[in-house]
Amino acid sequence: MKRVFAAIVLAACLLAAQWPIDAFVRGATTTAPTATTRQGQKIPSEDPVIKNLHSLGLIDGQTNIFRSACPVRDIAATMKTAQPTTAQLAAARANMQHLYDLGIRTVISFQTETPASAGAKSAAETQDIDLERAAAQLVGITFINDQMGNAGPNSLQTMSDQEVSAWLDAETAKIFDHAKTGGVLFHCAAGQDRTGIVGAYIRIKFEHWPVDQAIDEMRRLGHAWITFSSNGGISSWHEDHLRAIAQTLNAQPAGTTDAKTGVSP
Repeated sequence: MKRVFAAIVLAACLLAAQWPIDAFVRGATTTAPTATTRQGQKIPSEDPVIKNLHSLGLIDGQTNIFRSACPVRDIAATMKTAQPTTAQLAAARANMQHLYDLGIRTVISFQTETPASAGAKSAAETQDIDLERAAAQLVGITFINDQMGNAGPNSLQTMSDQEVSAWLDAETAKIFDHAKTGGVLFHCAAGQDRTGIVGAYIRIKFEHWPVDQAIDEMRRLGHAWITFSSNGGISSWHEDHLRAIAQTLNAQPAGTTDAKTGVSP
């Protein structure tokens, strides 16, 4: 009953704004948090349906950019075959319709398609992608799959700082471009690590947060830095990339405008 009441209140607030999702972030702060939380304290999802959904608040006039876990992940996990049942597809469609009702018109997924031979855990992302793509099409959401791995060949683990910076630039350019015509949600599987580095990059480049504060938020939203660490759990390679990239951004002349996004870094 509490979940139903919360959903009703949320929907009423969203409908009161020009963009439904504007009301969702009206009370959100754009001030960077103090650098005090270093243990990955989990912040609950801001939505009763979608896991780890969080608004990025006001960014250069935009209030329609969000991050989350894969919206259909739990449903895909129940699939016994590559094809969803009628009930599973209906449940996935309902989740995507919920996003549509919140004003989301574009979803960008960083999940990777992996053959079944790679193991059940890896192949599970393929099921997530296929199910989400089908459900998004049914409700009129543009689904984009820009694959990126956390670890292994051609992943955030093995790419150079320059390569990761170029990928982040391309993804944020796409996010800001699609945000001109509707709400944008970007996500990976759990909405914590690949999603986290993109969210932190936006904080650092476009909101001018110090890198430590962006990493604090990244961890509070669930980033598993110990899992993806090459220095005994001190930091993740995601965070190491961000620190190196932040140094480059800080060296750029003030007042310049990003050619891809049109936003002043």
